[in-house]
Amino acid sequence: MAVSKLVKYLLFNFNLWFFVGGICILSFSAYVRINKADFQITDELLPAVNLLIFAGAMTMAFGFLGCCGVLQESRCLLAIFFMSLLVMFLMLLSVGVLGAISRTASSQEIVKKRMKDLLPLSEQPEDFQLAFQDVERTGFCCGFFVGHLDWGNATVVPDSCNCTDASRNCTVLEARKIFATPCMTYIFTWLDRLSETLMGIAFGFGILMILAMIFSLVLLCEMNSGHTSLI
Repeated sequence: MAVSKLVKYLLFNFNLWFFVGGICILSFSAYVRINKADFQITDELLPAVNLLIFAGAMTMAFGFLGCCGVLQESRCLLAIFFMSLLVMFLMLLSVGVLGAISRTASSQEIVKKRMKDLLPLSEQPEDFQLAFQDVERTGFCCGFFVGHLDWGNATVVPDSCNCTDASRNCTVLEARKIFATPCMTYIFTWLDRLSETLMGIAFGFGILMILAMIFSLVLLCEMNSGHTSLI
């Protein structure tokens, strides 16, 4: 069967990149999912991360399937590969949409409402308090909205609120200097960065998937034309 070597070479390399890219997406999204407290993953963003995990696993699997289809010149495998790419493209498109929605004002209001339900912070489970204290140390901030008052009273404000950088906005609380800036700005900055990462990954792999679908269709057409000419 006379099949274009150039198309085979390009499609095989695309599939190889899909396989490697699927491993990268799966590793990154799984790491974010496991450490969701460190990345300030809210319930609104969690479906996008879960979908990205599934898309990464499928990308890895179908990248391998595509490589096999090209090497064996199997029309069945290439057809399955094309349909799989189409499904994954729609999934990545939905990830990008979810990432864009998470940056809207209405979504931020939902996040703020969820955070208000967590006040006072001193009454939350210990694992949540420890995770949020790490956020305070990293973001040089204290509390969600009104600083140390979000913890309840002065006696329960943790050491993570202690002002360790004189250049930061600090205030005095019972003879100790603490961060005066609430963590809301820092948290939303993290959410914006995460949504940008999700949309960037979805956009980049979406372009690659479109090209791979085009190459797979070209290869399928050449294989079908070669089969027809033999008949």
